Amino acid sequence: MSNEEKVPLVSKESDGSYISPEEKPNSLGGSSFRASMHRLLESFSTTERQHALKELGVGPAASMIKDAVLGYQDAPYEGFYDPYANPDSVVRNMVSIVCGRFIAYYWIKRLLLAANWALFILSFLEPPHWCRDSDLVIAKGNLNDDLSEYGDCQLILGAIGTAADGDENQDYYPSSNSMLLSVSQSKRVELICIFAIAFFNFLKMGDDGFSPRLYFYPGFKRWMHGSQFVILVCLFAGNVVGNTIFNPFFRMMILGTHLRNFQREFWIMLKMIPKMGYILTILAIVVIFYAWFGVVIFHGTEQGASGFQNLIEAIWTLWICITTANYPDVMMPSYNENRVAALYFVSFMTISFFYLMNLVLAVTVNLYDDSIAERKRNRKDLSRNLLEKAYAMLDPENNDAVSRETIMAVMFILNQDVPEIRRLSRDEKGIVFAFLDKDGSSDISLVEFLDFSKILLLKLTKESDYKSFVERHLPQVNETNWYQGLVKFIRSKTFEYFIDAVLVLNAVVVAFQDYPILSGQDVVGNPHFEDGHVDTVWELMETIFTVVYVLEAALKILIEGWKRYTESMRNLFDFGVTVLVLLVTVYVYYSNGYSSTRIIQLVIMVRVLRLGRLFFVSQAPFQMFGTITLDILPAATSVFMILLFIGYFYAWVGMSLYGGSYFFLFAFSK
Repeated sequence: MSNEEKVPLVSKESDGSYISPEEKPNSLGGSSFRASMHRLLESFSTTERQHALKELGVGPAASMIKDAVLGYQDAPYEGFYDPYANPDSVVRNMVSIVCGRFIAYYWIKRLLLAANWALFILSFLEPPHWCRDSDLVIAKGNLNDDLSEYGDCQLILGAIGTAADGDENQDYYPSSNSMLLSVSQSKRVELICIFAIAFFNFLKMGDDGFSPRLYFYPGFKRWMHGSQFVILVCLFAGNVVGNTIFNPFFRMMILGTHLRNFQREFWIMLKMIPKMGYILTILAIVVIFYAWFGVVIFHGTEQGASGFQNLIEAIWTLWICITTANYPDVMMPSYNENRVAALYFVSFMTISFFYLMNLVLAVTVNLYDDSIAERKRNRKDLSRNLLEKAYAMLDPENNDAVSRETIMAVMFILNQDVPEIRRLSRDEKGIVFAFLDKDGSSDISLVEFLDFSKILLLKLTKESDYKSFVERHLPQVNETNWYQGLVKFIRSKTFEYFIDAVLVLNAVVVAFQDYPILSGQDVVGNPHFEDGHVDTVWELMETIFTVVYVLEAALKILIEGWKRYTESMRNLFDFGVTVLVLLVTVYVYYSNGYSSTRIIQLVIMVRVLRLGRLFFVSQAPFQMFGTITLDILPAATSVFMILLFIGYFYAWVGMSLYGGSYFFLFAFSK
């Protein structure tokens, strides 16, 4: 069953309400933060909790079920502190459960991720380390104390002179005005983020009962926690000492240790490299052979002098050919002398670029598919293994039967101690048990229990949650013919086609509106492209479009209800753009404190992006393209992160090695 399946709930109460407010489900794994903390303090003394833990193996089984649902386990069960197996350590058990619950809350995880990303982005906003205390000629003798908070960076990055190509008034070190923080501000932001991450790690150690042996348990857990500890120490030391040359690298590393999907894709990439060895070896042999052959046949010619002076230079030339960076320019000296020389380069490009490089791509795709399949198998095996162990704890006598009371106790502990799993109301617990008890025996066998993790992922929703405002509060209006006719029209394809037509017309109007600037005309004096605004036909039409889009969103929310409306990503995008355009339009055109229309032009262009919905309503090829694109984007996010990290790493190395080199050479050339 899909985790998006919706199952109507049958409440035991006559009015369809939940049994108690604290049992209401929440999509973030719990209710409000304040209510969660209140339950946290009261939960340890409740009779229901004590009764649930009297059932043998309930606590450890709940922990294993959690790992089975999440699909990963950083260490085996014995690598974590078990607060349910140490009845004599009351305080330690309570601390472990509290810390475990705290770090699992959605908002805590988001704050941790925000701190990591803040550290990462800080490298783009702070003064570069190489120019803070520079020995460059331009910085020597500078007595301006106003620049001290940026070190020498403000002076160096603002230096202007004659470039190597003779152009005057050029920036020696273009920085895109990205230095938004001073040195002291950068250090303070970094320290705040370091302490936030360190506090989270402190809570993780508390989850392990403050046991160094468990916190650094051998295997992945030790490697991960050890890396985070060392990186945080290095970041703190670099900040305090003032030597931050390695801090950008450590910021990237600490972010990577908190991105589990990135780690998964990164290890897949590392595992693929040895398997790519044979095809890369063939490519290397072809390049070396052609380089050797080229040095010999082009010796003493203009071609040989330009790119085939020796074997190393020839290999480099041919490698650039493979990247198509200088092909066919590289072959022109010999081609101009004799066209037969084209056979050498054409045969090389055919074998290396058109065959071997495509073969590299095909092998990479096959290896990646195999890795994905292996990962799915490993996750399935891990889930099955954990559920079997959990079942063995709940059924120590091997009767192949676990009672309803025990399963309910497990779900109670999952509700209280595992915020990662969505809270279940009393009705929902009964439905989960009904799904498990396929034979209706009121006991759960091992085969039935193995579906526990899948069933917990089901999205159980009450039918009443999907009722619109009119259905809920105005039932008499809902039953009228005119309202049902409106409902039918709003849900019809005719209405969608009407909105599509309005979007196309809006795009045409924007194109006509921006035609002068698109055609390269001089727009100086044109009020539409100058600061300030005037009431023109174009602005009137844009206002009409805004009204239409607002009515569209309002009618859809009225008819569908907020919950059903927001379950569509297209609706959310449309709603966000509509609200943004409405607010900006009111602020720009109808307020006296702002007189620039540039921002409204930008937002109008964003509104044109709504035309992307046509990919989903047009013929099959476009619809397939749009659907596939949306399906690929979430999966490709981790791959994009790998590309970002690679670019970031090489940028940091290049900045560390070559920061200031250009001006250094320029100064000495004078």
